[in-house]
Amino acid sequence: MLTQWNFMKVVFGGNWMKTHQKVYKLASSFLQYPQKEWITNLSELKQEMNKMKDSSVNAYLNSFIHYLETTPFRELCEKYVKTFDFHGIACLNLTYHVFKDSRERGQALVKLRQLFKESELMIESDELPDYLPLILEFLAIADEKHAKRILKLHLNSIKKLEERLSEKKSPYHFLIKATVDVSSEIMNNKNAS
Repeated sequence: MLTQWNFMKVVFGGNWMKTHQKVYKLASSFLQYPQKEWITNLSELKQEMNKMKDSSVNAYLNSFIHYLETTPFRELCEKYVKTFDFHGIACLNLTYHVFKDSRERGQALVKLRQLFKESELMIESDELPDYLPLILEFLAIADEKHAKRILKLHLNSIKKLEERLSEKKSPYHFLIKATVDVSSEIMNNKNAS
């Protein structure tokens, strides 16, 4: 039986979510084009973040929250476009960095779509399956087996993205670094709760 999930519709928080799931959900949301509702919900998000046990991940997320709190909304939007637009610092489509627009990229996209399908979670999104916020949203709800398969394919690309963003001193590197840390824990079979 397939379970449908709408991209960006997974509810954040709650006792059922483990730390890595919360990190994936937060990063997935904040790697989208900025929304004014983020600013109004920051105190609620900070409360949920403070429940997480991983202090380094908390520090990364709080650094990004600080950026949101101290940057005017219009500037947040401009910086997002300069960072992630097609000719920006980085691209959120992970296979693009590896394959550009080659035939191999098409094959990688088909393989990724097949992995999503095998998880019995059906994606409702117009985004390509290698779009990082979509992948992170998937990781927030997927079982460990499917999460590890996705991470095995894309964790190195996510790490390279974090390095690029860090080199350019982009505050988005805090989000990616938090996801890299929890992903590394999962791949090393540590308890990610």
